Parts: sequence; structure tokens; C-alpha cells
Amino acid sequence: MGDRPRVSVIVPTYRTGEVFNRVVESLDAQTLPQDEFETIVIDDGSPDETFAMLQRHAAARPNMTVRRIERSGWPSRPRNVALEMARGEWVLFLDHDDSLYPDALRRGTEYATETHADVLSPKESKTSDVWWGMPALTGGNIPDARATHGIDVLTPMVPHKFYRRDLLLEHGIRFPEGGRMLWEDIYLNVAAWRHARHVAVLADTPVYLWHSSAENTSKTYGPRDEEFWDRLDDLCAFIDRTLDGPAFEEARRSTLLNQYRDRVLGRFSRMLQQAAPEETAMALARARRIQETYVPLEWEEHLGLYDRARAVLLRAERPDLMQRLAAIDGAVTLRADTERAEWVDGRLRLRLKAGLIERGAGPVAFRRDGERVRRILPADIEAALPPAVLDVTDRLQRCEFWVGTRDRADRVTWQLPHEPHLAFESLDEESLATPVVRTRATLDLEHAALGAPLPKAVWDHYAAVRWEGHELSTTLRYTGPARAALAEGRAAVAYRSRRDGLAVDTSGRLRNVVKDSRPTADDVTGITRGLVVGLPDIAITGRTELPAAVVLIPDPDESDGPRPQLTGTVVGGPDGARLEATGTAPPGSYRVAFRVGEGEALVSGFVAHVDGTGGFSLTRPEGRQQPEAHPASGTVSRFWRSAIGAARTTAQRIRSRR
Repeated sequence: MGDRPRVSVIVPTYRTGEVFNRVVESLDAQTLPQDEFETIVIDDGSPDETFAMLQRHAAARPNMTVRRIERSGWPSRPRNVALEMARGEWVLFLDHDDSLYPDALRRGTEYATETHADVLSPKESKTSDVWWGMPALTGGNIPDARATHGIDVLTPMVPHKFYRRDLLLEHGIRFPEGGRMLWEDIYLNVAAWRHARHVAVLADTPVYLWHSSAENTSKTYGPRDEEFWDRLDDLCAFIDRTLDGPAFEEARRSTLLNQYRDRVLGRFSRMLQQAAPEETAMALARARRIQETYVPLEWEEHLGLYDRARAVLLRAERPDLMQRLAAIDGAVTLRADTERAEWVDGRLRLRLKAGLIERGAGPVAFRRDGERVRRILPADIEAALPPAVLDVTDRLQRCEFWVGTRDRADRVTWQLPHEPHLAFESLDEESLATPVVRTRATLDLEHAALGAPLPKAVWDHYAAVRWEGHELSTTLRYTGPARAALAEGRAAVAYRSRRDGLAVDTSGRLRNVVKDSRPTADDVTGITRGLVVGLPDIAITGRTELPAAVVLIPDPDESDGPRPQLTGTVVGGPDGARLEATGTAPPGSYRVAFRVGEGEALVSGFVAHVDGTGGFSLTRPEGRQQPEAHPASGTVSRFWRSAIGAARTTAQRIRSRR
């Protein structure tokens, strides 16, 4: 290793076990040469064999250093110890059960150097959250966020970022130490924002994968405990003094409001569902203290209306109404339907409809009152709220709606370009309306990964919405037939997943362009030593040639018997698409499977016959299969018609509470 590595990867550990192999494997797979980065692993006094295991890994890796310290009880001290040991220009904090994507260190340090970044916030994914960190990445790479954006570009405020080591050392920026120091990463990021000259965002390259688990120690905290409020009070005080002064007013307000919205209005409201009276009294007093100390009344104008309603009830000290309102808000989810999907010029064009749904009912109903549109709530909650908090008429255009495609294996999400139209659409004659998003989105295989081609994988599709305090995501539903495509050298199939979602297989792992083009016996020509299979129902753009195989399976299938294969090519061009395959097989009859890409697909009913001369023919006893009809929006429309009736019933039920 040279005099100074480009980056030091810091890993705190405690009773890690074999899950640490995930860290090691991802570091071994880095495209950045091993002698250009170092790994520092600090064991926080594990009582088991963790340290011995770490030593074995380090013995095989010259760029890995391990050290054991006395048990501190939290990742903060191990990270701080490693920071003092680090020699890299940048440091990246990696948790002991997570992993880095292969190009993380090379691309991260390259972009940090290019932008002179003191802090680089990279693209991060989370196994349990499709939309983790995506809002901050919407605008793509940002070379100088301090000049053009606010502190929200650092959200989520986890420590999985590149920090210039000299910045942290010069300003004494460290993780707060202690046995239980919740949200220690926010302390680090707030201080880094305060002192950084350049902050960059890297959106075009996956860097970090958070493997979510139930063992996260921060989940042991909750608003029923005084300790939760002590730590939250400490954090708010730190934000308040660290971001003090006119130059940081916007950052201070944004960061404090985020804590207020998520920890107080959110977690406190949800806690009320099952809290004992004494727990409610304690938490209410602590929540009010934070509200009065750190959140001026005028700041609440920056909250969405759903959060503002809770804030008003908190100031009025009405936890009973907060509890009921949280239950009403918590019943709202998002439904997004694919009304049509078709391949055009190598791109999957989608027509979508999305709206807010009340679980077990239908679309969330709002009341038209002349020119205005207002929330419908029980009478006592409405009476406790100012009219402006109930009026959503002018708020719809503040709605943010995203469509994304996510790698089922690597968990990387990319946003799709789309053109949303938002409107309140009438539900029935009783002056009820619901917010609806209609949009057309495009999946471009060659450019969907922020200008780069999508890797060969299975991609699931999702929608997400952020509106007035609701942040919801859902699977993008699809009920249509499989749609196969050959586009400029690539094969892809859009199809309905087992969970009724829209999926696209660009790898051939689960779907097969031969099978999903729905060929029939009439589309097959038998030749001596081979077959030519026409692919009738497939979208073609440009010219494509892909290696393929025809697998012949003895009938009845003998698991240990020979499976002759014909070597072939899938060809697509101006004159159509076909599979050309040649080879030899013993005389007999065989079931037929096709392989294009990583998977193999048996076509039910196809039987290949090989005669004594080596000639091939193919039959399908059930006759020609009819092409699948596209349901257009029929299925989707039936859902929304039935849901409208449910919404009417819901609105009547709410009004009956008055």
C-alpha cells in the first residue's frame, strides 16, 4: 500500500459472527485496487470468538487492520478510535453486517476528488425499503450541494458517507460516546455540514447496501421511556447550537423540523395507540417541552397539513384526539395501477393511475364545498383544528410522485421519467372527491440507470408519493399479459409477478422471450438437424442476435437421462424474429424447453420429433394458441368503480360520527 490510501473503510464490530463475511466479500470485490484503500475493524470487546475471526481475515489481507478495545456499548467509540488510526484521505463508515457495491470505493473517491468534496453523500439502498434515500437523489449527481441545495441532501443522515478525514480531525467532529447514544450519526452529519466547504451527492453509482435486521439496537428505544426523550432533547439542543447563526438558519429549521415530524408527531402519535395513562402523561409533557423549546409556531407553516393537524392537537394537549387522528391517517395507503404497458422503440411505455386508499374501504374521500376541497374527519377533531388545516384545495400541486424500478437481487432502485397530472376527481353525486395521479412513465433499458444501461436482472416496479405528511410506497400493480421485446441487442419481458406487480426480466432468469412471444406449432419449421421457431408476438427495435439453446427433454422425463441440446440464436430485425437452432439428437419424441439468458423455459404441449435421418418436426396437440388479449384498463377500472362505492360508505360512516 502507498504512503496514503485513498479511503479508509471503518467497521465497528461486536459479536459479529459469520455475517461479517458479507463485509469481507464486498471489500474483496471492489474495483478500486486493494492497495489503494485500507480497512480498519474495531471490535468493541466482544466476549466470544469475534476478535479471533477478525484476526484470521486480517492475516489474509494486507490492507486490513483489526484492534480490540474495552467494551463501550455503542458503535461511536469504535468509530472514533478507528478515525484516529485512519490514513486515508476520506473515511467511509461501514456497519459490520452491511455491504458495499463493487464500484463503491473507486467511483466514490473519484467523484469526491472531482468535486473537492469534504462530504460525499452516495446512493444507498436498504433491503427492507424500496425507496430508501431516493428523494435526495432525484436530481442526479450534485457537485456542490452547499451552493445549490439544503442540508436535506444528507438525508437519510446515516454515517455511510465519504468524509474528508482532515475535516473531521480539524474541527473535532466525532460520534458522541456512551453506552446508549441514539442517533449518533445525526450529530456527525450536522457538524460536518456546519464545517464543510463542499458537499457533493453521488446518485449515478450504487455505493452502500444496508441489510436491515431485527437486531438494530436503536429499536430498543421508544417514546414510552424517559431515556428516548432525554436523547431527543440532547439531539435537538445540539442541532440548535451547532447550526446557530443566519448562515445556517434554513439548515437548523429543516433539521429540527425533521426530528419534530418523525420523532414527536410521528412516533409519539403512534405510541398513543397502546400506551398506559402514566406513559401518555410523561410522553405528552416531554413532547410539549420539545415543541415549545425548539419549534416556533410559525415554523409549523412548513409542515404538511397532516403533520400540522397533529401539531395543533399537541399544542392543545389533546392526546386523545391525536391518537384517533393517527389511527385515521395510519389506515391510508397508496394504490398504483398499470393501465397499459407496451414496448415502443425499445422502451416500455406505461400508463399509470394512482390514488390514496383507505384500507378495507376505498379511495380516501374529501368533501367539495363550493370551490374548496376539505378533509372529512369526525366532528370533534374537525372542531379542534383551524379551517386552514382542513383545506387541501391548493395543496395538490405540492404532491411529489415517483415511479421506480428495483433490482430484485441487488436491491438498487432507479427512478423512471414520467409526466404526472394531479387532480381531485369526483367520486359520486354527494360532492366527494379524491386525489388522483395519472401519468405516463418510460422504462428505457439503455438509459434507466441515470443514463447508463440497466444491468441484466429481474426488475420490480414501485410507486411512491409524498403529500402533506403522507409518505407512502407500493408495488406497481399489473394484470396484463407478458410482453416480450428484442431491442438493439437486448431481450426483455415485462410480466405480472406472483404478487400482481409489474416486473421486467432483462436476464432471462425467470422469463423467456421465446416462450413469452407465444409461438405455436404453426410457427415452427423442422429442418434436417435443426429447428426454426418463429416468434410472432414480440416487439422488435433495431437488430438483435442472442445466443440460445433448444433443450430436448425425453418424454417421459428421466431425471438422469440425456437431454440433447441444439445450439441456436435468437434473431430480431426488420423481417421479424425467430430462433434458429441446429444440432443432433437420437430418434424419438421430446418435450421442448428454450434457453435465452440465464433461465430455461419449458413450453407446455410442444413435442419435438426426431426421425431416423436426423430431421426435426414439432407438434402441439392442443392446436394453435390464441394470442392473449390485452385487458387495457378493464380490470383496473372495475377496481376503481367498486372502490368508489366503498369510499361513499366510508364518508357516510365518518359523517355519522358527528
